[in-house]
Amino acid sequence: MTTATLSVRVAKEMHEQITEIAKAERRTTSNILELALESFVVQYSELHPQFRADIVAGLAQLDAGEVVPYQRG
Repeated sequence: MTTATLSVRVAKEMHEQITEIAKAERRTTSNILELALESFVVQYSELHPQFRADIVAGLAQLDAGEVVPYQRG
């Protein structure tokens, strides 16, 4: 596997939290960020298509006049 380097800016507080997590997990901050990014990509890949499909379906219902009014509970 080949790798690439990313540079990111995060708030100081987030950096501190990531560092603490890395220490607790006995991992490098780079490894923690790689795991987080892998998780995001998997979640995005699985959920995003469904989210988009739901929006398209909702717009089709709107175009067809199938509108349910929103009411606050």
